[in-house]
This record gives sequence, C-alpha cells and structure tokens, in this order.
Amino acid sequence: MPEASNQGVSISYDVTGQGPPLLLLHGWCCDRTWWTHSGYVDDLERSYRVVNVDLRGHGDSAKPHEPSAYRSEVVVRDVLAVAEAEGIDRFAVWGLSHGGWIGWMTAYASPERVAALISSGSWDPSPDTYEDWQEFDQTGCEALRRDGTRGLVDLFRQEEGEAYAREFPAWAEAATLRADPEALLAIQALELIDGGIRTLEGFPVPVLLIAGELEDEDDQAAAVARALPNGESLRLPGLGHGGACSASGQVLPTARAFLERWFG
Repeated sequence: MPEASNQGVSISYDVTGQGPPLLLLHGWCCDRTWWTHSGYVDDLERSYRVVNVDLRGHGDSAKPHEPSAYRSEVVVRDVLAVAEAEGIDRFAVWGLSHGGWIGWMTAYASPERVAALISSGSWDPSPDTYEDWQEFDQTGCEALRRDGTRGLVDLFRQEEGEAYAREFPAWAEAATLRADPEALLAIQALELIDGGIRTLEGFPVPVLLIAGELEDEDDQAAAVARALPNGESLRLPGLGHGGACSASGQVLPTARAFLERWFG
C-alpha cells in the first residue's frame, strides 16, 4: 500500500485505473473504503487514474491527536504530498463532506494544481462560527467523549431514524466504529473554526456542488454555485447528507460530464 509523507506524518492511499488523475477524499469518521463500497471506484477507474486517499486521522494514515495537526494548510499539504509521491502535476479532486471541505482548501491554495473540484455535502467553505462549533460539540463530540465511536453511531441512528440504513449503510457504520475517537475530536477542535475561505469572488477553479434535498433544504448549494465564476450544482431529491454522499448511481453521470468538460 503506497504512502506519502508530510513532515513525518504518513498518508496512505491506493491507485487504480488509468487516465487523468482524480484524487478522492472521504468524509469525517470514515475512510477511503467509502468510495469503494458505494460504487464510485469501480466506475471512475475505467476513465481516470483514481487516487483514493485516507485523510490524516483516518483509515491507515497517521492519527495525530493534536488539533494543530489538522489545520487547513497542513491537510492541504497532505493532498499535495500524495500528488507529488505519484508524480502528478495537475489533478481533479472529489471530496465528500469533510473531504469536500479539504478539496475546497486545496483548490483555493493551489489553483495551478487543481483542474476541477467536486464537493458532495460541503457547499459552504466559509469559516465556521462559534455557534456552529458549539452545536456540533454538544451532540457529535459529546457522544464521542462519552461512548467513543459507538456513541457516534448511536447518535446517527437516533437522528436518522427509519432512514438510517439508507443514509449510513453497514459498511459506513463499520468504518466509523474502527475510527480513532481522539483523532476525530482533534479534527473538530474549537481552535480550528477560523479555517476556511472568506470570499469566493473570482474563485479560480471550476466547482460542482452536490447536495441532498434533506441536508440543504434552502438549496444553498445552488446559490453558492451561481456565485462562482464556473460553478454548477446537483440537488438529490429525498436524500440527506450520508445518502447524498453515497448515491453514486445518481451523481456519476453529472460528475463525469463535469470532469470531461474541465479535465477531459
């Protein structure tokens, strides 16, 4: 299994397929198996050189427990380190949720390297507010502190109700249960809320934003896309956050057309 190194922190990934390079970044509390189990890799590797990354703090990558290890400029260097380890000068990025946020940060920091960005479940890269952080800290992080990753899974099950199996399949639950609680908490630390992009005016990279109807009731993803020089959006009826991130069959035709247009 190949690894890249960013100042001594190892980042694991795998590579399949041939064609233009596409880096895949999973979400918080998951790992790179999300892309495989939900059917993305089997489809994309037919046309792209797919680089499927375990973000730091997840999967087989190193898991620092210090919040400073997860600052945006640090995780961007992880992405670039993987590209450099593979000899890739220019690439597209597709991120899910937290991985979508990292994709935003990478495109913003290195537009000369990122040809196109797809972000599922992360359409607003502006810095969080203290109120945003506090709301999540009192639910997700408190469940982690109290009961570890089992507490996080129980919270998801409670919040999703009958839709849990659709929004959070068994393979996603298994990835969360094997995650490192202390690393997950470090990624969500208060000191990181100032990370983000303060203005999207003139954003230099084409962006496709994908969101489920139930996670984005006001269709803010479409509003952000309209504000971008080259922005597009896709709204998925009847799906929430997890469902939108795993709905490969519904999003791949649009995503492929977008990638071919900007990075064919």
